[in-house]
Amino acid sequence: MSKSFTLPLMAALPALLASCGNDLDRYSRTTYGSYEQCIIANRVLIQQGLRNPCVSRTGSGFYGPYVLIAGGTTRYVGYDNLGKVSGAGLTFDSKRGSYGSFKAPVSRGGFASSSRSGSFGG
Repeated sequence: MSKSFTLPLMAALPALLASCGNDLDRYSRTTYGSYEQCIIANRVLIQQGLRNPCVSRTGSGFYGPYVLIAGGTTRYVGYDNLGKVSGAGLTFDSKRGSYGSFKAPVSRGGFASSSRSGSFGG
């Protein structure tokens, strides 16, 4: 007895493989010339609870948080005390004007999230 795969299963394979990768591959980061510039640019995120949004680059300058914009939600991931990617992040829902949090940004299993109300701005 031979086994065969149907086309829908094969068509889903790229998405399945992509889900096994590092979730941060889809995120971007902004580079700043100084720590002070990075902190000022990310002030609102800090006020909303994002810890350590800036980390030193190898060489010179600083990276801001990882950012992913998907639909009406923007996700931000900062750094831990050792300068590695944090295990928690901040979300902003532009439709509701509210912030929330999520955990395990680099896990293969996806994100766990919760929301809390707030308004954009500071």
